[in-house]
Amino acid sequence: EKAAQMGCTSRAMLLIVYSARYSSYRGILYFFPSRTDVSDFTKGRVDPLIDDNPDSIGTWIKDTDSANIKNIWNCFLYLRGMGSRIGLKSVPADFLVFDELDEAPQKAVSMAMKRLSHSEEKRVHMLSNPTLPDYGINKAFQTTDQRYWLLKCEKCGEHTCLEDTFPDCLVEFRGQVIRLCQHCRDRELDPSIGQWVAKKSSITDKRGYHYSQLFSLFVDPGEILHEFRTTNHLTNF
Repeated sequence: EKAAQMGCTSRAMLLIVYSARYSSYRGILYFFPSRTDVSDFTKGRVDPLIDDNPDSIGTWIKDTDSANIKNIWNCFLYLRGMGSRIGLKSVPADFLVFDELDEAPQKAVSMAMKRLSHSEEKRVHMLSNPTLPDYGINKAFQTTDQRYWLLKCEKCGEHTCLEDTFPDCLVEFRGQVIRLCQHCRDRELDPSIGQWVAKKSSITDKRGYHYSQLFSLFVDPGEILHEFRTTNHLTNF
């Protein structure tokens, strides 16, 4: 489960290209909430990826003259909207990706999962902004080992989970807002220094990650704190 603008869709696309090139997958299905999302994704994500990497990805992806199908090495990538029952039934796959899961019809997810029936791999990758507890991506996340990015203090060596300590972890200091170690409370935390730690390490068959703007390198923590204090829509925040 992720906040907006955390690079997770780009990461998923790179995962797909890598898997298609170096695995034995014959088919990968990438699902979006609607057909419009498919064309936007192709123009905004796939095409630039090819253009920016002409000597690697550019040579692996063959032109199929279709926004809905890409041939990557010996594997076909099918891009489908989840609003169409036909699109959910059309092809078998070894690997499914659900993007913005919470915006898609939830009953369509189980139908899409049947595309893995004849696969030995049965790999699934889901990503979305969460909307409601126990729904969509949050419901799926709860079945995983639930990994959070814990920031390590360079002074005391202890780790802080920003999600568990918000808003106390954001402190105004010398005219700006910093991420403060919640153990020694004497050092600003660097969001690039930390490690993924599982809340439920006993779960080993499903891995889950929680991506928050609290540790984003591109979002000012001061903006987050200001919005928290002034918002009239706390649920959306």
